[in-house]
Amino acid sequence: MNSARRQLDLMARARCDGNWTIAALRLKGMAVSFHSAELAVLADEALDGAPGDPAVQRRLLTLLNCLEFGA
Repeated sequence: MNSARRQLDLMARARCDGNWTIAALRLKGMAVSFHSAELAVLADEALDGAPGDPAVQRRLLTLLNCLEFGA
C-alpha cells in the first residue's frame, strides 16, 4: 500500500506528462502483481486520459483507501 500511495503522490505532483505516465505504469504493475483488477482499470484510465486528471486521482485514492481499510 505504501508503494501505491507513493505512486499516487507522484502522479499528483507530476510536472510533466512523462512523470504522470511512469507513476501510472508503476501502479498498473503493482495491480497486476497483486491481482487487483480494479486498480489495473484505474491505472489504465490514468494512462488513457489526460495527465493530471483530478477525477482519476480521486478514484485512485478512494480505491486505495478501500483496499487498505476494507471499506
